[in-house]
Amino acid sequence: MMKLQNILVYLLLVATVVLYVLYLTEKKTESVAVQSTDTLSNRGEHKIAFVNVDTLLKQYQFYDELEKKLLERQKGMEIELNRKMAAFEKEAQEFQRKVQLNSFLSEESARRQQQELIMKEQNLYKLREDLTVQLAKESQELEKQLLDTVTNFLKEFNANHTYDYILNKAAMLYGNDALDITDTLVYLLNKRYEASKARKK
Repeated sequence: MMKLQNILVYLLLVATVVLYVLYLTEKKTESVAVQSTDTLSNRGEHKIAFVNVDTLLKQYQFYDELEKKLLERQKGMEIELNRKMAAFEKEAQEFQRKVQLNSFLSEESARRQQQELIMKEQNLYKLREDLTVQLAKESQELEKQLLDTVTNFLKEFNANHTYDYILNKAAMLYGNDALDITDTLVYLLNKRYEASKARKK
């Protein structure tokens, strides 16, 4: 907790220094008697908007559908793994019962079955790891698909160069709420998504 506070204090200190330097630079620039018209037109003329990506994702229907698919996939994997684990546990209990009743034909037979159980257990651990890796990979692919969709849409949305920059609100310390275009993007993305779903029917 103390480390996080130190980092935040450091970031605020750096931000203060940067703002102070920018302020002094701007004052110095204003004091220059002659400036070219190019410099005057470029300074402070950028058109900026920002997007609250968390809100966008929560309200974007395509994201909701991708998330549901991923959760269904995860649930299916868990059901399959649990089924195999239950079958293994049953087999292990049966082995223990045979050991207690001394019902093996030979010690070699008992040892062989024990080795088979150890191998099955190792295979189950490997299966669990493989399923976890596979799920993480599918999650990354879905995130990439979503990011591509939103990025391509932003290019279309800004085709007339309304904005010079469209920023992620999460990366900003402060932004004027009037520059927030999240609701507009959510509306347009959902409208386009609904139209694409209607075409597929």
